[in-house]
Amino acid sequence: MKKDPVPLSLLVDDSCPAIHVYRNTWVDVHKKPPVAGDGREMARDIPNAFLDRFCDVVLNHGIAGKLSIVPCPGGLGDIVSGLAGHGMAEVAEWLQTAKSRLSPAFDFSPEGLTHTFAVDLDTGRLLAEDENAWSAHQDRKALRRYLTRQLALLKAAGVDASGVTSPWVFGKQVEDEYRAAIMDSQYEVWGRTLSWYFLDITDDSSARPVLIGGEDGRKLVSIPANMDDVLWATIWDFGKPDRGIVEGLADRFLTRDGRGGRIREILDGGGWPALVTHWQCLFSNGHETGLSVLDEVGKRVTRALGSEAEWTSCMRVAGKAWTQAGDGAVSEAR
Repeated sequence: MKKDPVPLSLLVDDSCPAIHVYRNTWVDVHKKPPVAGDGREMARDIPNAFLDRFCDVVLNHGIAGKLSIVPCPGGLGDIVSGLAGHGMAEVAEWLQTAKSRLSPAFDFSPEGLTHTFAVDLDTGRLLAEDENAWSAHQDRKALRRYLTRQLALLKAAGVDASGVTSPWVFGKQVEDEYRAAIMDSQYEVWGRTLSWYFLDITDDSSARPVLIGGEDGRKLVSIPANMDDVLWATIWDFGKPDRGIVEGLADRFLTRDGRGGRIREILDGGGWPALVTHWQCLFSNGHETGLSVLDEVGKRVTRALGSEAEWTSCMRVAGKAWTQAGDGAVSEAR
């Protein structure tokens, strides 16, 4: 009997129009100088043209998954009213490109409000603690309000956000409250009764989506990444793309013959591969080394895996997980 292809997803964090979110986090939250390993200053912005090149790569290989959109990056305005140093035309162009070129292969999600410091929703002022620390002492009501603001901003910008991504490990210490808040906010903003979220990263090769049943028949799916971001070093340690570096990093995803690499380990372990990376890691401080690696990985998946795996968006993963729940398709059910 022919097996259905295993869902394979790319989870892209920290993306947004224009602003380099990681640089702001590095400077504002971590209080470290924005200098890359080759001595160059970390770019302040990531140009719209990079989004077009990302779209070219993923569309060429049929890659699917999710793309975060930070609605108020670094507290420097928001994607509806405008971002400091960037005209609304530039912001609108980025959003339109993302929507028109990536849907429906990629789902969208907010990733905090600022991905730096938490926001007082009543005054709009930044608080003294970052969003991750703030989340650890919040209840369902406060988390719902915070998530609803994120989703509402994306909706006002014309972006259908079917899931939620945690900045850092936002919500981990109060995860039951967080899960309920996600279901509440998705229902409040979109009337949605099935949603997903990305929080966990695991080295468990058998990891699959986790199903959470909520009130009034609502359903939520936790999609854990089971491959951590091996492109992280490209922010700091590499210069212009070198073929040897690109091939070496691609091998960590999947070898040319499809017999090695993390994707193969996950497939052999019975898991559903979910590969996390970050916008700044694909951009690689302007050298786009990470994007070159993704291009190579896309080629290898097509050549070496064939029908064994299929690039799948997070919402489709969520639906498939619930559909197959009776056949042991999930790692845990609650």
